[in-house]
Amino acid sequence: MPGIVTRRSPLLRVALVSALVTGASVGVAAAADRIDGAADMPTETAVRIDPPDRAVVIGDSAIAALRWVPGADNAIVGFGHTLDLESCRRLFFRSCTGREQRRPPTLYEAMDFHAGKYTTLIVATGYNDGPSSFAESFRAVVDKARQQGFERIVWFTLRSDVDYVSPGSIGNHESFAQNNAVLRDLLATGDFPDVVLADWGAYTADLSEWFVTDGVHYRQIGAWGASDYLSRKMAFLDGRACPIGVDPDAVPQNPCPDPDVTGPVADIEALYTIGEDGVLCYEIGDDRRVECRSDTHVIQLDRVLRYGDNGDDVEALQTRLIRLDLLYVGADGNFGPSTRSAVESFQSANDLAVTGVADVATLDALGFDTSAIVP
Repeated sequence: MPGIVTRRSPLLRVALVSALVTGASVGVAAAADRIDGAADMPTETAVRIDPPDRAVVIGDSAIAALRWVPGADNAIVGFGHTLDLESCRRLFFRSCTGREQRRPPTLYEAMDFHAGKYTTLIVATGYNDGPSSFAESFRAVVDKARQQGFERIVWFTLRSDVDYVSPGSIGNHESFAQNNAVLRDLLATGDFPDVVLADWGAYTADLSEWFVTDGVHYRQIGAWGASDYLSRKMAFLDGRACPIGVDPDAVPQNPCPDPDVTGPVADIEALYTIGEDGVLCYEIGDDRRVECRSDTHVIQLDRVLRYGDNGDDVEALQTRLIRLDLLYVGADGNFGPSTRSAVESFQSANDLAVTGVADVATLDALGFDTSAIVP
């Protein structure tokens, strides 16, 4: 009849295609008779495989590289997911204004956008939070996640051997270590069996090449490495096979081991096609217009530093010298004799004029952005 489309059953279509491919003289009626005949007895018992849990990743500017680095999120495979990643995001207290020129909702607020859609909440936020409020923020997030029906919370630890100082100096390398300690102490109480640690800090402890000079924000290779880590961590938690082998010729492990136990993949660049380093694509402003540009997240200083100076920039200099094992006192923001001596040691080791003054050449060699320093 006009307007009516008839569809053969899938099994009948298979029989017809099979007859055509093999050249056998089997008519439509004969094919249908064979389909309707007695079936072979099953030899194996069917096992129901539950689909992987769906997860939402709510993070700050560190893990936002998974959104900013073109293609890096392609390595997140094996489970349904949404990436909600914003620069300057805090856990519970008001966020700061980020590099994409907007103040994002806190993680606590952002959870409302995702309630009821996911079984797993992945928390990759905390570089803009101080230790004095971390425990309070953690409890608030966990309580709300439970109320919203999240069955599991995967919480990333922070990298702590870093130079980064967050906007407003709310967080720094020392507070990151303190926040990690608070997180571990909370989990040790046994009150949070639904919270799983993703020990990103330990996993990347020896992978400074994955990060820009501040030690927090990812280079291109770090973004791909983070996506790979997340895929393996979720496969482990779900009891699934790894989504990819540890090298191009390796068979994916089944079940996937915990990457926090096995450690990093030896050669991420052998597994993925990683693009040009430093090219990031931001979503600027509330209208989220896309702008791609070179941005290495390097700490910018706007003056030469010398004996007697003080301030956050001196602290940044001292932190860098401490990490190079040239300064053995705390980073207090005061350029004193110890800091001058450390600068001289660095200059001597790098064929620079030994003046004890952190001039443009010295700051460049230390990896700072000196473009704002007026000659």
